Amino acid sequence: MTSLKSTPANLPEATATTTGDERRKSSGRLVAMDGLRFGAAAAVLLYHFTATSTVTSYWGVDPVDAFPMLNEVTRYGWLAVELFFMISGFVILLSADGRGVAGFVASRVGRLFPAYWACIVLTAGLQQVWSGGRQTSLTETLVNLTMVQDLFAVTGVQVVFWTLLVELKFYLLVFVVLAFGPLTRNRVLAFATLWPLTGWAAQELGAHWLTDLLVPNYAPYFAVGMLLFLVYRDGFDLISSALLVGGVTLCVLRVLEAAGRASDLQGVPVNPVITVMLLLASVVAVWATTLPGRTVPRRRTAAVLGTVGALTYPIYLVHTQFGYAVIDVLAHETTRTVALIAAGALSLVLAVVIHYGVERPTSARLRRAVQTGLQRGGEAVRSRLSRLSDTQATRLS
Repeated sequence: MTSLKSTPANLPEATATTTGDERRKSSGRLVAMDGLRFGAAAAVLLYHFTATSTVTSYWGVDPVDAFPMLNEVTRYGWLAVELFFMISGFVILLSADGRGVAGFVASRVGRLFPAYWACIVLTAGLQQVWSGGRQTSLTETLVNLTMVQDLFAVTGVQVVFWTLLVELKFYLLVFVVLAFGPLTRNRVLAFATLWPLTGWAAQELGAHWLTDLLVPNYAPYFAVGMLLFLVYRDGFDLISSALLVGGVTLCVLRVLEAAGRASDLQGVPVNPVITVMLLLASVVAVWATTLPGRTVPRRRTAAVLGTVGALTYPIYLVHTQFGYAVIDVLAHETTRTVALIAAGALSLVLAVVIHYGVERPTSARLRRAVQTGLQRGGEAVRSRLSRLSDTQATRLS
C-alpha cells in the first residue's frame, strides 16, 4: 500500500519540461486519487467482512447467506488490491521522479513503517484478549516488524500484510532503476515493459527465485500505473499508448485467471465478464484522476479527500483482525448489520488514532533521519574509495 504526497493542494497542469521537484512543489496532492484509494480500501474491507470464506467462522454462516444482496457486489472486492497496485505504479514513480536513491528510500521508509509498526503493536495487544484470528508467537510478531516475514515463512499478524511484500519488491526494482539515473521516458518505458515480460518468462521456465522476486501475477498492474504516470507527465504518444494497451491486455489475462481462484476461495460464482469490466473501469478511474485541466475541487472537498486518503493506509492495515474480533463478539448479540457497521467503525477509529497519533508526529522525522543516514553513509563510502584510489595511484607511481 502507498500514499500520495502529504501536502493537500489543488493540482495545476504539469508540463513535460517540469522537473520532479518542481512538480512536487507546485502540484501538491492528486486529491481525486485520494478518494479513489479510500474507495478501494472500503471495497477490501467489505470483501473481508462479507465475502471471504475466513469470515464464515465469525458470522456463524457463509457470508453469502449472511448478506445475500451485499455479497453480490462485495465478492468482487478483491479487485481493489489490483487497483491499489495500479495506483502504486503511478504514485511511486511520481514520488521518485526528481529524487535520488537516498531520497526515494527515505520517503518509503518514512511512509510505510510508522503506521505498520503501530498496527503490529495494536494487533499484538488485541491477541492478548481475543483468542480468535491469527495467533502469533512473540518471535513471529517481532519478525513481522521487518515487513518481510513471508520470506521466512512467518505468518503475518494481519491478513493483508502479504501485499506489502509485493510493494517492497516493486520498490526494490524502482531503486535499481534510479541507481542508473533519473526516470527518463525511455527508462520508464523499458521498466514497464521488461518487468512483466521477464516475470512471465521466469514463471513459464520454472525459475522460482526470479518468479518470487518479479511477482508476475501482479507486475502488469504496476506497469499500467507506471505507463499512466508517463502519460500524465509527458502526454500520450504512439509508443506509450501501444504499451499501455499491451499492459492492460496482460492485466485482463491475469485477472481472468484470478477470477477462477476467487470463485473457488469464496464458494460463489465470480463472473469473469464483470471482473474484466471492473478492471477496465479501474484503469479508466486511475487515468481520470490525473487528467490536467479538470475541474478543481472546492477547498472543503479537497480537504475531505486529502483526509480520507491519509487514512487509507492505516485502515487497510488494521481492519481484518480488529474487524473479525468485533464480528466474532457481536454477531450473536445483535443484528448482523450492526455488527458490520461496528467492525467498520472500529477500523476507522483505529486508523484515525494511528494517523494522527503516530504517522503525523513521526513519519517526516523518520524520513529525514533515514535520508541523512544514507547520505552520510554514501559520503563515507565515496571518501573511502577515493582514499583507496589515491593510495593505489601512489603505489603505482
